[in-house]
Amino acid sequence: MSTNALRPILLAAALALGAAPMAQATLITNGFTFSVADDFGGPVGAGTHFHSNTGGAFGNPAGKAEVGGFFGTEEVRGLSEYNLAGVSATGPAFVSFNVYLDNGLFGQGGGPFLIDVYAYKGNNLEDLSDFEVASTAFIGSFSTAGLLVGDIVSLDVNAALDAALGLGDASFGIRLKQHGSRDPFGPAYTFDNFRLTTDNQCTGAGCVVPEPGPLAMLGLGLLGLCVRRRDAGVVRA
Repeated sequence: MSTNALRPILLAAALALGAAPMAQATLITNGFTFSVADDFGGPVGAGTHFHSNTGGAFGNPAGKAEVGGFFGTEEVRGLSEYNLAGVSATGPAFVSFNVYLDNGLFGQGGGPFLIDVYAYKGNNLEDLSDFEVASTAFIGSFSTAGLLVGDIVSLDVNAALDAALGLGDASFGIRLKQHGSRDPFGPAYTFDNFRLTTDNQCTGAGCVVPEPGPLAMLGLGLLGLCVRRRDAGVVRA
C-alpha cells in the first residue's frame, strides 16, 4: 500500500489514540468539611466535640477531616456535606479530596490503616451527631498505605447521590471512619478540599490505571494493521 493510501488510516489511528477531544471534567459542588470525636469518658460511639470546625476548635484550621485514633482515648471521624440546591442527577459523580496531613491534627502519627466511607443524610450544618447518624449507603474503603501529602482520593458516589436527589434531600453527607471496631490507639490521617466532581481525580497510592477505551483499542488495531500491511511488502533476507 502506498504512503498516500496509508495517510487516512494513520490519521484515524492518531485521533483514536489521543487527538480526539476529551470530555471536560466539571466540579459539581464543594464540600463543607469538619471533624468530630467521641470520648473515652463517654458516651463512646457518639460525637461529643469537634477537632476541626468553623469555630476553630483547639486552634485547628476549619475544613479538615481527621480520621483515626487520638492517644488511646478518642476515635475521630471526618465529615463533609454538600448542598444539593441546584444539583441534578447528570451522570458520573465522585467524592474527591486531598491528603492534608499524613498524621492527625494533634500529631498522633500516621500509618497504614483502612478507612471506610459512608453516605448519610446531611443538613448543611456542623452537628456532633453526624459522628454516629445512620448511614444511607456504603461508598467503599481505601487504605492510607503509601498516601502522601497532596495525593487525591476519589470514590464513586453516583448511586448514593442519585438516591439522595431522588428523595429530595437538601444535603448529601459523607463520613470517613476507621475500618472495623473502635481503635483509639490507632494512627490518624487528615484530609481536606472535599468536592463532588464528574471525574475520578485519584492520584498516588491505590489508584487504578484505567484500561484503554474502545476508541483507543481501535487505534491500536489500525496501527497494527498498517505495520502488517507495510511489512508484507518487504523482502526479508
